[in-house]
Amino acid sequence: MKDRVFRDPVHGLIEMKGDDRPIADLCDTFAMQRLRRIKQMGFAWLVYPGAEHSRFGHALGAFHIAQKVARRLGLSPEVSLHVKVAALLHDVGHGPFSHAWEHVFGGHDHERWGARIATEDRELSSALEALQPGLPETLKKFWGKGYQPHFARKLVSSQLDVDRLDYLLRDGHYSGAGYATYDLAWIIHAIQVAHVSADREDLVVDYRRGMYAVEQYLFARSYMYAQVYHHKTVRAAEWMFIKTLERFAQLARGDAEPPGLEIAGRMARGATVDVDDYLRLHDVSVSTALDRWAGVTGEPAADPILRDLANRLVRRRLFKTFDLGDDRAAAERLMPQALEVAVKRFGDNARFYVHLDTARHAAYLASDDEELHVIDHPKYGAVTLSRLLEDMPLGQPTAAIRLVCAPELVDEVRPLVEHALGRGRGRR
Repeated sequence: MKDRVFRDPVHGLIEMKGDDRPIADLCDTFAMQRLRRIKQMGFAWLVYPGAEHSRFGHALGAFHIAQKVARRLGLSPEVSLHVKVAALLHDVGHGPFSHAWEHVFGGHDHERWGARIATEDRELSSALEALQPGLPETLKKFWGKGYQPHFARKLVSSQLDVDRLDYLLRDGHYSGAGYATYDLAWIIHAIQVAHVSADREDLVVDYRRGMYAVEQYLFARSYMYAQVYHHKTVRAAEWMFIKTLERFAQLARGDAEPPGLEIAGRMARGATVDVDDYLRLHDVSVSTALDRWAGVTGEPAADPILRDLANRLVRRRLFKTFDLGDDRAAAERLMPQALEVAVKRFGDNARFYVHLDTARHAAYLASDDEELHVIDHPKYGAVTLSRLLEDMPLGQPTAAIRLVCAPELVDEVRPLVEHALGRGRGRR
């Protein structure tokens, strides 16, 4: 078979050749090609025009890093195959516009959908079986946290995994933000598998060898969340999208939804959706529905709220935000007052036009199965990364509280914000 080589702007050449060449056949399945139609960064392109890259490119990047890590750790051929395939397919279950979709159509997160797609989609399942008999079920264990050796799963999902290692560099590159630089090569050099107890091996990083690179990575992640992923305008657009779909789901449950997104209507009503239908959902199909509801193409939605929200979103007439810092008490006082203003303008539909947004910039508190161990620390000896993070000033607040509202409400809401925070502190 002819080698497959992808030219990537982040990693250079990504190669699938030799023992890895059969893995390239997975890229040709519809399930993987669908990822070309899902943006990696959701609505960030509304603020950062270059951030239009896809989850397909990110999947290749995660695979590339998994190749490097597998070689570094000297994994067995079987475990190496499982890690690389899991890295390549880790996003195959994502819905349109990524995580925002899951806020409305919950029940199955993207990892559960990924497990279903790997085992139920005939084309992908057959391609996986051709790589190794039983591989679809093995991946299901990978995403279901039942795979052994346990450390192998951490390479794909943990505090320091191939997913995060790629998306920070990739998102920083495409957004143009300069916050995401870190020494990837040295982090890979510092990763080891070692005994963390008498009877347990796990993924560790050597403090003396690689902790400075890990700290650089953690700072990069903190800044990217604070300045890019949770940019106030990005968050406003995401919330508008969520509220638009919530309105659609509300209509669907009353059998009154407009045409254009029939599969999502079934999901809203709690009907079973098979993987073939789910794979027809992506950014393009949902954007087409938004255009239709807004009246950009054809007859607009009859429901005034859905029509209005869709129209604002597709024309980038986004809601405004007031930064409340981390003053939760002020936010709790302010929200009922802002909602009262919204009720005067929008009546019973006020909740679609005002929102209190709390964005946690970096969720570093890891569960036991995601924890990273640090060895050879000069003070603690062996310690978890979460423990070290408690002593590490990351230079950014852990969360931002913002009031998000329709532009029509700004003039009435601003004095309330200034009064809640102290005169002059409310800003748009």
